[in-house]
Amino acid sequence: MTGFQIPRNSLAWMLVAQIAVVLPHFPRLPYWTIALCIGCSLWRVMVFRGRWSYPGRWTKALLVLLGVIGLAFGYGTFLGLDPWVGLLIMMFMLKLIEMHHQRDAYIVILLGYFVALTQFLYNQGIPSSLYIYLCVTMITAALIGLNQTRTHLKPIQTFKKATVLLLQAMPLMIALFILFPRIAPLWTVPLQTDVARTGVGDTMTPGNIALLTQSDELAFRATFEGSAPVFSQLYWRGLVLSRLEGETWSQEDPGLYGRLARPNQPGPWQDNMTLLGDQVKYSVILEPTNRNFLFSLTMPEPISKEGVGLVRDFRFYSFRKIRSKLRYEVSSWLQYRSDVELSPFWRYRYTLLPESSNPRARQLSARLRAGSSDEMDYIRNVLRMYNLQEFVYTLSPPVLGSDSIDSFLLDSKRGFCEHYAGSFTFLMRAAGIPARVVVGYQGGEYNRIGNYVEVRQFDAHAWTEVWQPGQGWLRVDPTSAVAPERIESGLESAIDDEDSFLANLPLSWMKYRQTLWITEIRLQLSAIGHYWDSWVVGYTPGMQMSLLTRYLGDFDRQKLGLIMLLTFFSLLGIVAFIVLGKRSHKKLMAVDRNYLRYCHYLEKQGLPRQIGEGPEDFAGRVCALKPELAVVVNAVTDAYVEANYAANNPSDVRRLRRAIRGFRLKTLSI
Repeated sequence: MTGFQIPRNSLAWMLVAQIAVVLPHFPRLPYWTIALCIGCSLWRVMVFRGRWSYPGRWTKALLVLLGVIGLAFGYGTFLGLDPWVGLLIMMFMLKLIEMHHQRDAYIVILLGYFVALTQFLYNQGIPSSLYIYLCVTMITAALIGLNQTRTHLKPIQTFKKATVLLLQAMPLMIALFILFPRIAPLWTVPLQTDVARTGVGDTMTPGNIALLTQSDELAFRATFEGSAPVFSQLYWRGLVLSRLEGETWSQEDPGLYGRLARPNQPGPWQDNMTLLGDQVKYSVILEPTNRNFLFSLTMPEPISKEGVGLVRDFRFYSFRKIRSKLRYEVSSWLQYRSDVELSPFWRYRYTLLPESSNPRARQLSARLRAGSSDEMDYIRNVLRMYNLQEFVYTLSPPVLGSDSIDSFLLDSKRGFCEHYAGSFTFLMRAAGIPARVVVGYQGGEYNRIGNYVEVRQFDAHAWTEVWQPGQGWLRVDPTSAVAPERIESGLESAIDDEDSFLANLPLSWMKYRQTLWITEIRLQLSAIGHYWDSWVVGYTPGMQMSLLTRYLGDFDRQKLGLIMLLTFFSLLGIVAFIVLGKRSHKKLMAVDRNYLRYCHYLEKQGLPRQIGEGPEDFAGRVCALKPELAVVVNAVTDAYVEANYAANNPSDVRRLRRAIRGFRLKTLSI
């Protein structure tokens, strides 16, 4: 019978809230853990209905053992975020079926708040945040129901009260969010290392970038100061791949690059960099990649001071892996000269090729070089070959053999950007010209509502940089010789003939960009998400200091603490005034006014209420003096006490008025 110490109202909300907070984790949980969660909920319902009993000690031990084994087999390890979140959820559900007393219910409710918080480890978007807010409201309703003494109250009334409480706490939450010193958020804990994330990888083999074109996931958003560069200039550098092993291009050994250039600490190799033209300033909000490299236009110079730097090959780098959305600010010069003088060591590294690989491509390079007057003429001849011969830009190239560059250049002639960038770099190196592959994104969709460029995974791209004496590194995109519309308008235009754009995602919004009203809705929603990422998810300590300094001037921790205390007590006072004022000026004033009118009637009959005399004492004295009025006097007193000290119910005032009318009729009939 101890189970009935937990009110039905609270238990109902507890079960609903548990299912709601665990539901978003189902795609990440092993099947056995999901079955355990459902089984625990059903078991608790049957216990409440009196059909089953609580599990015994050995049954609970067996369930814990089976749950741990299920997690171990489901994830293959206990190292990482997912297994520990799964363990928390499993314990959360098992605690439900051993819940006897209210003390156990408090523990379950507290665990519910923690499980709801874990969803932010995976997603901090607006839909997910609203859903978790709804879950927290349900958990709060369970907490309220646990403290109610009247079990006949409807669950919807408890939910309304929880909603009101959370809305009243909203101003204080906003104030603390703005003023409380920012610390690293919980959702920056390390993700499971063997979980791959969609995005540009740190190697390139034929076909891996083409796979990204089947995804419409967001890569990053970039907001420019002033107008954005034209589409064809939006080359977002991410990685520089200069080592070819078999069919795979990869990064050079980091130890060869030496020290990274940090803000205010330039590297010695930056002396070989000359910045030309106008500066382009912009901020980037990058989606989590679980990698260190960042994306920027050329030539980048970091404005953000928080753990970013520049590598020897002029790519942007983060000292920490990007495990949550990251906001950083960059300045870029689209016109530049870098490494005007190249040392013999780097000339050797950037012309290195595997021995005896792709012999036919080497012969092709020798023929083209023999027919060229100089290196620039050779580069133009290779591009002319791509343009004039039957090369095709396609997302569905044929499978290539062991010497993939030979097969591509001389047999299939069908490929994607990595085929053209990889083969072009090989032909350059075969002719003794230093060259390297650059992987990143090209283009993006401009959103006029939010004034930013949105880059998605299908914008992934690869191109080549070649080195020339006196000019340094030059960007050469061989894809533009085959499919110039890819560079000018984007991937969708380049593959319009084969109708393969996002063919595996028939419900993607991006497939219907030609429909104006769908595009307008998508851009509106995207802009809302951008503002959320900028001002909520991306509210970093640096951004907080900048905002507070702008409006409060110079301040220290003591001043900030004083401001927080004043804000806290001011908001608390306002909420108290609204809540208490509403209660006293509406219901209580009506109750007291009617009761005082009743006391006035008795005073006219020679029965005045004494100073300090309570309602029940007054009623007892009146009943002793006039027993014929005992029924109506007790009815008025009970209605008054109920209206003052019971639940806030508008019908209590009406009941008091009816009782007073009955009292007056009784006195008139006597």
